[in-house]
Amino acid sequence: MPRTLTDSPNARLTAVLADVLGTDWTLPTVPEWPAVFTSEAADRDLTCYPDWKNGRIIFELSPAGAASGDFDRRLFAKYTPDLTGHDSIDGWLADGDLDAVADALAVILERLIELPLPERVPLADPLHTERERLAEQARELAANASYFAAGLIWSQPVGDDAERLATLARDLAHTATRVDELRGHKNPRR
Repeated sequence: MPRTLTDSPNARLTAVLADVLGTDWTLPTVPEWPAVFTSEAADRDLTCYPDWKNGRIIFELSPAGAASGDFDRRLFAKYTPDLTGHDSIDGWLADGDLDAVADALAVILERLIELPLPERVPLADPLHTERERLAEQARELAANASYFAAGLIWSQPVGDDAERLATLARDLAHTATRVDELRGHKNPRR
């Protein structure tokens, strides 16, 4: 007898998860992977999908309707079922006793849903980033210049120190040019 749409692996897992999540969550609207549950009250989406390669189920919690660039605001959990007697995660989803794992899934989902979502990470200001890099390079150059000067005073070999200073100076000049460009200044030496 052929399977019906409600017998699909996705529909079977969705039914178990719907029981676990309760009425606060809206069921997925399409019977395909990934399955997306939505909680309007919590303003969150819970996405689940099989990880075919590793034989497990992945759960992803995100802000409702999160854009694909909001990866820094997502939380993940996974469940690895006992696939004994099944060829793959698909076989387990299609024929396994999903009701038997409902308690384990409930614990995983409860812990995941209770976690606060990470705050949005503001995009770094390129000028600020380059200025910090420039300051760090200047400090490193100054420290290495002190070692070089000490080596001269104490008649120690200074060739390696001089090469290090030259490399640091080139890096510093490159970063300084980048800072000037970000500030809108043109480099007159070019």
